[in-house]
Amino acid sequence: MRISLLWLSVFVSFVSSPAVAQDVAEEPQDRELTILVISDLNDSYGSTTYSDEVHDVVARIHAIAPDIILCGGDMVAGQKASLTPDQLRAMWAGFQASVLDPIHELGIPFGFTLGNHDASPNFKNDRAAASAFWRANKDKVNLTFVDDTHFPYYFSYLKHNVFFISWDASSAVIPPEVKSWMERQLALPVAKGARGRIVLGHLPLYAIVESKNKRGEVLDDADETRHFLTAHGVDMYISGHQHAYYPASKERLTLFNSGCLGGGPRQLLGHPGPARKSYAMLEIPDKSGIHAAVITGLEAVDHGPIPLDSLPESVEGFNGFIRRIDLAEPPNPSPVN
Repeated sequence: MRISLLWLSVFVSFVSSPAVAQDVAEEPQDRELTILVISDLNDSYGSTTYSDEVHDVVARIHAIAPDIILCGGDMVAGQKASLTPDQLRAMWAGFQASVLDPIHELGIPFGFTLGNHDASPNFKNDRAAASAFWRANKDKVNLTFVDDTHFPYYFSYLKHNVFFISWDASSAVIPPEVKSWMERQLALPVAKGARGRIVLGHLPLYAIVESKNKRGEVLDDADETRHFLTAHGVDMYISGHQHAYYPASKERLTLFNSGCLGGGPRQLLGHPGPARKSYAMLEIPDKSGIHAAVITGLEAVDHGPIPLDSLPESVEGFNGFIRRIDLAEPPNPSPVN
């Protein structure tokens, strides 16, 4: 059942500020939603500059005209103990100049999740620098927040009546307090009344490339996490980290593995196809749910589409297998209790 804007405005006022509540009340519109998905923008440790592919895609955003941009993490090149606070600040300043400010100037919402090179839990200086940067630049993301209490580590937002959650998957362990917060968020009327629910996190559930085919490079307890997501009505999980584009599904959950724009594209496990830098478009038709979405991968070098049939039908890693999504027979949407 759709919820009224009056009830939505009143309810959200309890979890956010009045100004944000008004934004949310104006947001639930079942309009076509075009999402640009980018991920893993960083290059070598400590780098303050970005590859040509990053600059090229950022320059194309005006022509692409997405309704929202999602970034799967690793926006800077941290996670090295020798990096000083000044170096960390310089990396984030480079990201601001090359990526965030151009997007902000276009007025396009920017949803992101923190990656292991942004804010690994074992690197306190990294996390402090990431937190300081995003708190200082929170106004530049242009998101319609539902709950920004724990920004930038985990937060929820709305766009065209699709409910988004960015959670802290910068390591293999999702803290219990994050899952408890997720449960409360996904039980909100604004989440249940949405036409779809998307979670954005850096580490994926299942391994899809050789160098990351081991513990610590995917979320612990992948099957349990998948059950947790589907039990709470999540339709899609978007991740980065593996540096390989592979849209897949497993038991009602769409698993959108993002490619990279920065250094180190990787081949899919058991697949002779080339490693390629890539980005993607996710298009949700007017008045339709996530199950009707069309996903298009694009090569970052020539911007040509990546044919779905050029990808293997399935990929199997150490912790399970996933199947390439079949757009002709999309997975059934997850139930919302």
